[in-house]
Amino acid sequence: MDSLELLVEATFATSVALLLVLALRRPLRAAFGARVAYGAWALLPAVVVAVALPAAAPEPGTDPVILIRALPVLAAQPVADGMNPRLLVAACWLAGVIACTAWMSMRQRHFRRSLGRLSSPVDGVRESEREVDGLPATLGLWSPQVIVPPGFAARYEAAQRELMLAHERAHVARGDLHANAIAATLRCLFWFNPLVHVAAPRFRQDQELACDATVLAKHPGARRSYGEALLHAQLGNQGTPLGCHFGFGHPLRERIAMLGRQLPSTARRLAGTACVAILASGVAFAAWAVQPRHNAEPGAKEDVGSVSTPPPKYPGYAFEHNLEGLVVLRVDVAADGSVAGAVVERAEPKGVFEQAALDAVQAWKFNPAIKDGKPVAGKVRVPIEFKLDSKEGADAGPMKVPARTAPDPAAYDWVRVDMAAMDLKEIRCDVMKGNIASDVIYCGKLRQ
Repeated sequence: MDSLELLVEATFATSVALLLVLALRRPLRAAFGARVAYGAWALLPAVVVAVALPAAAPEPGTDPVILIRALPVLAAQPVADGMNPRLLVAACWLAGVIACTAWMSMRQRHFRRSLGRLSSPVDGVRESEREVDGLPATLGLWSPQVIVPPGFAARYEAAQRELMLAHERAHVARGDLHANAIAATLRCLFWFNPLVHVAAPRFRQDQELACDATVLAKHPGARRSYGEALLHAQLGNQGTPLGCHFGFGHPLRERIAMLGRQLPSTARRLAGTACVAILASGVAFAAWAVQPRHNAEPGAKEDVGSVSTPPPKYPGYAFEHNLEGLVVLRVDVAADGSVAGAVVERAEPKGVFEQAALDAVQAWKFNPAIKDGKPVAGKVRVPIEFKLDSKEGADAGPMKVPARTAPDPAAYDWVRVDMAAMDLKEIRCDVMKGNIASDVIYCGKLRQ
């Protein structure tokens, strides 16, 4: 599977997973609690990993296999002008990834600089020099530190300070900072998918609700103090991409409402966790299973009788850019040996050789399968190699001249070739000059 195909499949899989999580997050929270609902977001990295895994090879079938090799000849199709569309798409995607990464990096750096100088750490807690919205907050993937606003000890009561610090330390213990880094990475990779950006703030909301539930489970009698701390800290609406902010940018009403509800029992939460794990495993397996299955490279040929399979024309763009590849066709053969239909089962690289292979197969003839002494319709798998061959001898194709290499004209005997008038299948050249898309080119044969 090439990179562009992987991106398309991963985009589809993540979109389905996102729609599923967005639909289930509230029912899961109501049934099993905020921590289980937050765990449902694990579907996203699970399906991305599943799509990236190699697809299962199909079981060997009974269809015969015929290996066809397409060599470049002078009758190649005209060279298309302009950039390969696949390269253009890849360049646009990469530019978006770089731009999104730069934007997130600037946000993170701006927030860090806005804090000013930080005090010396005390139990992993540092006080900022300036008053900044979004504090307390936890920053740092490898050495996380809790950053509190100036005058933290005077601004909040001791019970509130303890709960706020417990909240930030719970983020660290739960691995939320790394989860934020994964979420930011997915936003950069799939910057073109609006669902990813719609889901990002909801992911952070569920993260905060889950952390609230973790703190309340350890301090069940501190709901009032916790609510007052939330009211004091709800100051802004935009945090950093990687940090965890207490009461920052999240629905206060929803968080306060959760304080009045009873937390689910351990058994209920474990049951919900099991349901989410089964759901994530099933969705990931489905994302992996629906990938196109790639056959192993064809080995021995099976005898299917004599066939007439003239090789395809080598695409001009591929020949000009020294591209080689493989197309595996699954061909339906009628009872009279003609081709009833053909589909591309595999192509490497995508979007280059498929049409040439499908055009050629229409003129092929096969010996049909025989059943009870009578010809019947059947199928055949045909791998077609598109290869630039530089071997010597009668079976050799034209020599592949490296790009930007100018051969010495005096070392060759040159023949003017009229492509429209000559039998091109008999022409073999060491080098060629001229536009392969024109009617006349010059064929050079190296002097002995």
